[in-house]
Amino acid sequence: MGQREDLLDGAKRCLIERGYAHTTARDITAASGANLGSIGYHFGSKEALMNEAMIELSTEVVEHLRVPEGASLTTTWQGLVDSFAEQRDLWTAVLESATQAIRFPELRERLADAQDEARKVLGGRLSATDADAAGAVQFALIAGVMMQHLVAPDRAPGAETIVRGLKALAGGAA
Repeated sequence: MGQREDLLDGAKRCLIERGYAHTTARDITAASGANLGSIGYHFGSKEALMNEAMIELSTEVVEHLRVPEGASLTTTWQGLVDSFAEQRDLWTAVLESATQAIRFPELRERLADAQDEARKVLGGRLSATDADAAGAVQFALIAGVMMQHLVAPDRAPGAETIVRGLKALAGGAA
C-alpha cells in the first residue's frame, strides 16, 4: 500500500478502536506508520482523512446487509443481530459517523449516498413490487435495532422478536 492508503487504513482502525472524538492525528500516524505531515499532504486535514475513513467504513457495512438469495427474514435478522455483537466496534464507528455528518456537509452527502445504496440492496432483496419502500423501512429498522444493541445488548430484541413485531404491524395495518 501507498502512504495515502496506509493513512486511511490507520484512520479506520483508530475509528473502530478509539472513536472519532478520541482519535488524534498522532494516533493515526502511529497506526499507519506514516509521518504527521503526510496527513495534510494527502488529505488536507485530519478531519478530511477521518471523514474519508468513515465513508469507507460505511461502505463496508453495506456488505453486511447483503444476504444470500432465498434467506428468510428471520435468518437475515439473525445475521444482523450477530453482526452487532461480533463487530460492535465497527457498528459503533458507523453510528458515530452519522453524528459527525451533521457537522460536515461533504460527509453528510457521501453518507447519504451510502444509505441510498443500503436501501437499494435491502429493497431488492425484500420486495419485487415495492423495493424502495421495503428498503427504506428495513434500513430504518436496522438503525433502530443497531442502536438498541449498542446501548443495551441484553435488552435488545432478537431476530425472532423483530420478525414477530413486523408481522404484528403488518397484520394491524389499515
